[in-house]
Amino acid sequence: MADTIRGKIAEAGNAVGEAANKVGHKIGEKAEELKDAAKEKLHKAQNRTDEAAQKAKNEQQEACEDAKANGGACGQS
Repeated sequence: MADTIRGKIAEAGNAVGEAANKVGHKIGEKAEELKDAAKEKLHKAQNRTDEAAQKAKNEQQEACEDAKANGGACGQS
């Protein structure tokens, strides 16, 4: 423990600096977690979109095959 006012102020400054570093690290960790969660949600949304597009394409192909089987024309260009 410091005996002088200057020493006590230095110790207090060091304690504040250490606390600020700890807070900064916690904020950085939480920001990284949020970024990862957002990436995961984005990937899930992209996968759902891709699946819906594939389903629509499959349904269109089935409809075209049905139309051809019934003597009709397929609406593909």
